[in-house]
Amino acid sequence: MDLSPILNPLNDAQRAALDDLAGKFLAPRAYLKSLALRRQARRQVAAHFFPHPDAFGSFALALPHETLEGWLVESSAPITRRIVFDEMAISQAAVSEPGRVFLPAPIKGFSGFEQMIVLFKMLCAQSHPGTWLFTGIDLDRDLGGETSLAVRHAQTVLDRLVDAHLDQDGETVGRVRMVLAAGGNR
Repeated sequence: MDLSPILNPLNDAQRAALDDLAGKFLAPRAYLKSLALRRQARRQVAAHFFPHPDAFGSFALALPHETLEGWLVESSAPITRRIVFDEMAISQAAVSEPGRVFLPAPIKGFSGFEQMIVLFKMLCAQSHPGTWLFTGIDLDRDLGGETSLAVRHAQTVLDRLVDAHLDQDGETVGRVRMVLAAGGNR
């Protein structure tokens, strides 16, 4: 099972920038409500707050009384730096059951989003080995890293797309999706 770090097409720095934008600049209780990615980025990514014809993805930031939508567009600048992400601590602490992968307790030093990605990749690998790409998340509330987290299989579409429920402290807080990369094993 390949559990190499991957959050395609956004790297950890880009995802963290969206998170920081939500929490620090917009409002203290703001969070990333949704993220949809249609393909993997090959160059640096910029966030736009007006519809853009070249967008490969979209996102929504939840504010206390409104939602701010944005679009992700590749720039012409190459990706010049990759951030190493060691997910071993999360994968070793995870409990894997058929159709469900969970952490009994949060792993210090990792955000809820990072923990969710690793758990979801493990869940997808139960269906098919190969490289799984993160394609979307829809959250009903902020995904904090301070409580237990689980992903539960909801459905598999055409043996390539896995849709799962995201639970925190036993309560469903959203849904996540990953797709088996082209050329992946089926």
